Amino acid sequence: MSTLQVQTLQGPTSGPDSNTVRVADNHKLHAKGHVVQFKEAVNTTEVNISVGVQATIVTLNFTPKFSDSLILCQAFHSQDGAVGGNSYCNAYIFAGTTEVGRAEAVGYHITRTSDARFTYGYSGSIASWGTTSLAIDLDVLAISDEWQVSRARMETSLLVWEIAQ
Repeated sequence: MSTLQVQTLQGPTSGPDSNTVRVADNHKLHAKGHVVQFKEAVNTTEVNISVGVQATIVTLNFTPKFSDSLILCQAFHSQDGAVGGNSYCNAYIFAGTTEVGRAEAVGYHITRTSDARFTYGYSGSIASWGTTSLAIDLDVLAISDEWQVSRARMETSLLVWEIAQ
């Protein structure tokens, strides 16, 4: 087995191959399109949301390693519930104050029965905001009646990926 050690690794600074390999985190290499880092936050606490109220369910603080990365945000709800017969919700992902993803009218015209339950996911992407920490929030807004997130203590997940560019 061979070992290569270098003090500095630098790729082309111009031309078609510039920025194809990035170095960060103890000299790990990151090629364009590869995952630089991944973080996940999970909620398993039942949250009841009154009509007209927007609640933050999960917050994840994320610090990009590169200022030109693509940040992919995904949310997955495994057991939300319509508490009333006419319940539905909007769910959002925010990077700071910027909306990144949305699931709109979850439960609307799907069922009008009480105790209906829904599994859904949504995603969006945003350009890196630099290399400072920013709160990524998963919010839910109850539209027409009470809405419940993480019913029966099922997972609601927020996933954030940094993709090298």
